[in-house]
Amino acid sequence: MNKLMLLVIAGALGYAAYTNPDFSAHQEAVSRALQDQQYYTEEQNAERFSDLDFTNFLVASVAKDTVKMTMVSYGFLDRVTVVDEAWRPRPIQ
Repeated sequence: MNKLMLLVIAGALGYAAYTNPDFSAHQEAVSRALQDQQYYTEEQNAERFSDLDFTNFLVASVAKDTVKMTMVSYGFLDRVTVVDEAWRPRPIQ
């Protein structure tokens, strides 16, 4: 019975680690949360989101602002939730 429980726990942790969202998923979720959206190229998005720091834990991930030191979004099981909807990326010159 103990081996079965360990196998179930290992499987759950493996599934959570496999479905952990990456930085691009966080960028897309934050972009959807912003009001006036336009189309940006990859280079422009890299510049816009340069103030975000991505931290990948084993089963969850977090994007945080390096200037204000606030959490912008967190992700778990292929879902990204934007916490700080007032966060605005730098304007593109």
